[in-house]
Amino acid sequence: MKKWLTFVVFLFAFASAAVAQVEFEQIKSRTQEKLQVTGFFDYYPFGQYQNNIYSGVFKPFIEYFADHGQYVLDYLPISMNYEDTIREVSKGEADVVLGMYSETSLYADLKFIYPAAIDNPIHLVMLPSKISTIRSVQDLKSLKGAIHSKEMFSDYVNDKLKDFAVEYVDNSHELYGKLIRGEIDYVLTGIYFGTIETAKLGIRHQVAFSKQSLWNIPVFIGISKASVHREYLSHTLSKLLEKPEIKEKIQKDMDDLVNAVIEEYAGTVPPSFLSEKKSSAEDVPNKQDDFAPFADRSPFARR
Repeated sequence: MKKWLTFVVFLFAFASAAVAQVEFEQIKSRTQEKLQVTGFFDYYPFGQYQNNIYSGVFKPFIEYFADHGQYVLDYLPISMNYEDTIREVSKGEADVVLGMYSETSLYADLKFIYPAAIDNPIHLVMLPSKISTIRSVQDLKSLKGAIHSKEMFSDYVNDKLKDFAVEYVDNSHELYGKLIRGEIDYVLTGIYFGTIETAKLGIRHQVAFSKQSLWNIPVFIGISKASVHREYLSHTLSKLLEKPEIKEKIQKDMDDLVNAVIEEYAGTVPPSFLSEKKSSAEDVPNKQDDFAPFADRSPFARR
């Protein structure tokens, strides 16, 4: 009798778990619920708000998920600075964060969805005549660099940057003007953000991007541990991101966003700082040492 009862209890538990799992995998057949979403405010193409309209590489992904899960998306408007917004997310003010970094204290109270959705490779930008002299990251420590103040790096990368002589510059015109005029030796930038900013200035082919990334930051989708949807979000988002076709679609969306900006700004007249710089044949973009480990063009170079 004891063995029989044990078997019945086990069978009932197994059947219940199986039914729950099937229901969990299926598209929800229920009234739509609101899913509150936020992300990077001003770090395109990872995310930005313009006139309280959100755009960025993760938008198609989260909209696909919302359709699957019967959610109505509510992109939170900007009501405070980014750091305070993320802290409010940890308290349940939003359900999903579109883009965040591991090993970064700002996101410590949020749940990471594995695997990472995409990477943010950090590259070196220099004048073409100088980039071939850089053989390792150590060579940069004796030089002067700069970073756009909009760049979002992980704590790990920011800690590494303490060994470098870098300044933060608030806009791309001033940042790349310093590079062209020789006031700094290099710029450190996320490859997607940097490609977009140089394209907008019309100088994408007057500077050289490193072939290798200095650091590669995985970018995750995050959820609030206080969200009432956290269990479903955690399970289903993870299942989606484990699919190769989903990861490939996010990467394609990223490439399409960057290329769209490149096409939009094709033919842009470069700023006057190019004419202020002393002309040098060595700075013609194509004159690079192809054997230098860092000498190359952006992956979005003209084909």
